Amino acid sequence: MYQALKSKGFQMVNLGKPEKPSFLQKVKNRLQPKKNIASIGSEQYIEENKKFAAQIQRQLQENPCDVIFAPVASREVGLLDGKIPVIYMSDATPELIKDTYDLYPDEAGFLVADQQEKSAISKATKMVYPSEWVANSAINYYQANPEKIKVVTFGANVDPDVIPTIDDTLKKCQDQTCRLLFIGKDWERKGGYIAFETLEILNKMGVDSELVFLGCVPPKGFQHEKMKVIPFLNKNIPEEQQQFSQLLLNSHFLLFPTRADCSPFVICEANAFGLPVITTEVGGIPSIIQDGKNGYTLPLSASGQDYANLIAKNFSDPSHYEQLIRSSRKEYESRLNWDKWADSVYPVIASVCS
Repeated sequence: MYQALKSKGFQMVNLGKPEKPSFLQKVKNRLQPKKNIASIGSEQYIEENKKFAAQIQRQLQENPCDVIFAPVASREVGLLDGKIPVIYMSDATPELIKDTYDLYPDEAGFLVADQQEKSAISKATKMVYPSEWVANSAINYYQANPEKIKVVTFGANVDPDVIPTIDDTLKKCQDQTCRLLFIGKDWERKGGYIAFETLEILNKMGVDSELVFLGCVPPKGFQHEKMKVIPFLNKNIPEEQQQFSQLLLNSHFLLFPTRADCSPFVICEANAFGLPVITTEVGGIPSIIQDGKNGYTLPLSASGQDYANLIAKNFSDPSHYEQLIRSSRKEYESRLNWDKWADSVYPVIASVCS
């Protein structure tokens, strides 16, 4: 986001970045035991908030700003004095997180986060959200003014230099084996067991299929001769980035039966490689996936059989599958990249500045 907005001509200033410690402080940091992460609402958390607020105010005095863009920063926005216009952005609200994930230590923690969100939304001059899902929560639960909200989908976190040509993405159209790719660290939440079931059913249906699990190690009992496991790839290492790119390029579908998600970047990344995504109609995903264009969404209740039927139907017709590749890539080029995101956010910032 920083780089995309900078490319549109905005002069960017980083706020909240830790100040460079002195030599004495570095020594103290080495000698003192590491502090535990402060629980939301704890005394340590409140004390950190006060120090952080003072730090931001100093930074604003040294670097006067016309507008503050605050992504996923309800805590920080709540500490501002309100003199500078704020554009707030988040891919979820505490209300949605509480219903979707089990992240808050207790009800008190949720109440603190909830109050911070209310404060951030009330202080924000404008809000930019990546999905209708989170925008509706802001409106219906946090009483946000709909006229202050703009929905702009995220972009793909992909280096433009590794994105293949459309001709390269089409080379797999005539393949007889259907190669599936699953990406996710959390086996249960990302629906790994459904992906495995899909592989089994496709092969029983007579559709020769392979499945790569990337980012996790399946539990015991999930083994198949057509299955490969890659526990982790570091995209900062050129060789592993190349391996990751080849997986996206050579796979026929990203199989992503997630149980809970906000706005996964991996969908945008897959589309950059012309890779259609078969996923779940949960969270902010329906704002990313246009059924029949860059993939399909299935209900949360869908089984491996449902996923297998949909994949077999789309893979069995080479001309139809080729068009799905082309339209997936088009969705990336037309809206699921950071340059297009910045084009949409630019007028929001300009309206606040004016």
